[in-house]
Amino acid sequence: MMIRSVVLLATIFVAFIELQAQNVTLEGINTLQEFVSKTKKGSWEEVKNKKGISINYRDLVVSETIETRELSVRFNIKYSSIDSLIAHIKMPKHVRNWNDAVREISLLINNKRSWISHTVYDIPFPFKQQDLVTYSTLNKDGDVIILSSKSIPNYIQPKKGVHREGYNLSEWRLTTSNNEVVEVEFCAISLTNSSIPRFLKDPIIQRNLINSFINLKQGLL
Repeated sequence: MMIRSVVLLATIFVAFIELQAQNVTLEGINTLQEFVSKTKKGSWEEVKNKKGISINYRDLVVSETIETRELSVRFNIKYSSIDSLIAHIKMPKHVRNWNDAVREISLLINNKRSWISHTVYDIPFPFKQQDLVTYSTLNKDGDVIILSSKSIPNYIQPKKGVHREGYNLSEWRLTTSNNEVVEVEFCAISLTNSSIPRFLKDPIIQRNLINSFINLKQGLL
């Protein structure tokens, strides 16, 4: 009996150490690209395509205990000013107009190439409301402009009755060309447990994404 107890305690201790190591590793990852590079990747599967907006998912496996799905939304957009497109992605007055999933959004810190945002989502009753605090950066790699965001859940106090997103990474990739068309890709992952079952959550998310990106394209015409 004593030997069994020692073995059990040793197993629990090893699992605890592994979990701590995984958390440390995850906390050290600052971009979605970096996260994806450390995973075993499944194949992309398109789940919806409407008015040129394509929604795709693929499985990502980090370890035996950590796996998630990566979301990717892709579409092309005509533009007259890339700065205007970036402003529509970043600035609250624009985001409120095109993003159907957002109830409230504010910039807590606003610099030209980095900012901190607080977003409260519009979650349908009876599910608990959710919010997200992110640190975002703006960089350029050749013809690709990259807006990367990482959640910083402890930056401000959570609101009562609102579930704070824990681990979330997202990225906008804007690829410019000479014919005034931008290839837009928005990708995101979340390791936060959700109270909403996937079979209920996915249709809501997909509908909001399609409607929101249609709004974004129309707002830039």
